[in-house]
Amino acid sequence: MEKQLGMTFEMISTDEALARFGANVPQVIYDPERDWTLNIATTLAGLHRALLTDHELKEHDVAFDCRNRWTNKVEAYRWALSELLPQCNRSQLAYLDESLSFLRDYAMQQQLFLLNLDPLNDPQEIGLLGEILEKFTAQTRVFGWASGAYARKDKGQNDVTVEVALVRRLSQRGLMLVPADFAANLSFYAQTGPYVGKLTQQRLNRSVKFQTGKRYVLLVVSDGDNLQYDLGAMHAQWEKERPKVPVAWTISPQLAEIGPAVLQTYYQEAAERGGWDEFVAGPSGYAYVNPGGMTATRLSAFVGSTRRACQAADIHSIVILDDASRPPAQVADFINVYASAKFDGLWLAAMPKYVGVMGNTPFLNERFRLRRDNPAEIAQRVKEVKTGNPFVMIYVNEWDKVGDVIRDFTQRLDDSAMLVSPTEMADLIRQWMSTNVNLRQVAARPDALEGLAPITNADGEFTVVERSGVHCWQVSKHTSPNYFYLETNPGFLPQSGGTVEIDLAYYDAGSGDIALDYDSTDFRLPDAGAYKRYPYTINRMNSAQWKLAHFYVNDARFANRENNGADFRFYNGGDDLLISAVQARRVGQ
Repeated sequence: MEKQLGMTFEMISTDEALARFGANVPQVIYDPERDWTLNIATTLAGLHRALLTDHELKEHDVAFDCRNRWTNKVEAYRWALSELLPQCNRSQLAYLDESLSFLRDYAMQQQLFLLNLDPLNDPQEIGLLGEILEKFTAQTRVFGWASGAYARKDKGQNDVTVEVALVRRLSQRGLMLVPADFAANLSFYAQTGPYVGKLTQQRLNRSVKFQTGKRYVLLVVSDGDNLQYDLGAMHAQWEKERPKVPVAWTISPQLAEIGPAVLQTYYQEAAERGGWDEFVAGPSGYAYVNPGGMTATRLSAFVGSTRRACQAADIHSIVILDDASRPPAQVADFINVYASAKFDGLWLAAMPKYVGVMGNTPFLNERFRLRRDNPAEIAQRVKEVKTGNPFVMIYVNEWDKVGDVIRDFTQRLDDSAMLVSPTEMADLIRQWMSTNVNLRQVAARPDALEGLAPITNADGEFTVVERSGVHCWQVSKHTSPNYFYLETNPGFLPQSGGTVEIDLAYYDAGSGDIALDYDSTDFRLPDAGAYKRYPYTINRMNSAQWKLAHFYVNDARFANRENNGADFRFYNGGDDLLISAVQARRVGQ
């Protein structure tokens, strides 16, 4: 704070703090004999702007005394659900073990509802947890972590089992976990925004050209979605001497809002080191969720929140963590949603072997995990990677000595491997796809993208819904204008002025025209023909049937000149437009 903001600090004692800032402040007392009263007392202290204590302080009025109030934990939380939750901040929630003092300052400042209920084994607490979570809307951020104390060793459970259970329950409701149970001083960092200008990070981009026979390696340091790690252990690792090679560091985009000076510090120090380090969003964007476990509507909203947060934080790519056993079609489904938001790259942790480009967004799975006990082994395995798929993402264990581990690993690589930044890796995958794929046909459905991807824009938003048993995109009539934008894979690029057939599968409901605007070679038109209107439109007849429309374009350019890099778009001139599939084919090329 001194370095970034020019602040000076004065150290004072607790008694001095009380005397200077606590005069006439009431108190809330929790019961030290019943630790489950602490979270309820913390909630009360936030609502009353009160001191939180385990015994009565003289000269301070008692706003609430939690001693001898309830007979058990469930009874206490049911009272809090009824009496306190309606008064609390409904955009955030806190999940915190009673043994921890961290995060309580932020929870009180933000007037959050605090809880600590078993998400795994106790049916009564699980039911009550569900009742509480139902009171919060999708996109609510849950700060904290699940307590490992709920694990039953006799059932083979551990901390991770509890973590998975909580994340699953949150994701199903569209809520987002922000790991922060040991995060200190967030109430202070959250106030630094006015002192920080626009957040900008320097990204390494050496315009690397793809070479056949070369292996390209991306090192990604894990666990940066964890706020306490960002505020402590990460910076300790960061400050240590390490080789100047490209490294991606996961970090929480939440810091743009609740700790901008912290994020600015990392960006400035990265630039001072020569720009070798790039920050990417930790799993799985705005907060920790399993995207494959969310409904299409909730995932779309989550990715929208992620996009806005990453723009504020100047973060361009994301690490995604999901169930490794999820079927490929479901993986493609959620990659599709992220790709529609135009992220520069998607890095899949603990996932099967996926590599490619959706729309213009490359994605790549984790190949190896690097720890302090295996640099030699991983370096050898990189040398053995087949060059048919030469892209290698390596997850680096953050709790090891990152600098030493990376140094040991990189010294063992030979000239066939090149370490690259996330920006460079994304560009290399695009080059590889465009030179190795000559697509004659591309298609898109909500559950599968094959070289064609929808794009979200300010004048073109959509959601995924189900109609008559068919998953489809819905373009609302409530936004104006309302378009459905699509972008083709670089490997599909037609010859300038070439012919392309476009098929649109739509639900004939309601009324209003559907029109096609496409990127053309007709430079006489406004915007040099980037939005040429096809001469014939579709007039809906409200038949309540799925129909297929054909468009025959003989002057296609498809140079990504429409909004947000799209190649063509459909205009919705009436009621909600439902689209189940779009296909484009090159003709005679």
